[in-house]
Amino acid sequence: MDVNDAFSLSDSYIQQCELLASPEKLVNLQYRMLLDYTNKVERLRLGKQPTRLTLDVANYIQHHMSENITVEKLAKELFLSRPYLSRRFKEETGESLTDFILKEKTEEAKRLLRYSGKSLTAIGNYLGFSSQSHFARVFKKYAKV
Repeated sequence: MDVNDAFSLSDSYIQQCELLASPEKLVNLQYRMLLDYTNKVERLRLGKQPTRLTLDVANYIQHHMSENITVEKLAKELFLSRPYLSRRFKEETGESLTDFILKEKTEEAKRLLRYSGKSLTAIGNYLGFSSQSHFARVFKKYAKV
């Protein structure tokens, strides 16, 4: 796991910890943190070694989670054409870039629902969804509850 990503994730959990009012919630957050770190490391190790492109895409998404992330914005940030980025990402991961973005946002939404106490509307807005109905459709499609 990239050091900056680990520190960023750690800071996020520290901020969440400061908002908690009971020991039970703190224990739940600690458990979730361990699972989150484990899942991120596991994703890096599954199958073949992730390419620089895959890591750059994942890092961009993690650092811009609260924005409306489009393939066009991502391609511009990585200095690639949109078709080339989409094709390479699909070849390397087996899934479309749009699906990957929405899966990552859904995972973040699940974490926020569990630990933040924020409403569905607030979470949808924070994650950059254009409407509550769009957020609901995406969540139902990608959440494996």
